Amino acid sequence: MTVAVDETRCIACGMCAYAAPEVFRIVGKSSAVIAQPEGKSPRVRDAANGCPVNAIRVEG
Repeated sequence: MTVAVDETRCIACGMCAYAAPEVFRIVGKSSAVIAQPEGKSPRVRDAANGCPVNAIRVEG
């Protein structure tokens, strides 16, 4: 599973960092991927599905 955040769309609401703090962190005015998840992570998918501006892309 590969995760990316579109910083131009992100509004830094923090939902992703709350759902998967081992993967996401708010840095400045957007979320950042601090570590790629190992294997398939339902919490990362929940973060992507819950993003209010669809700024998180998950592949795999």
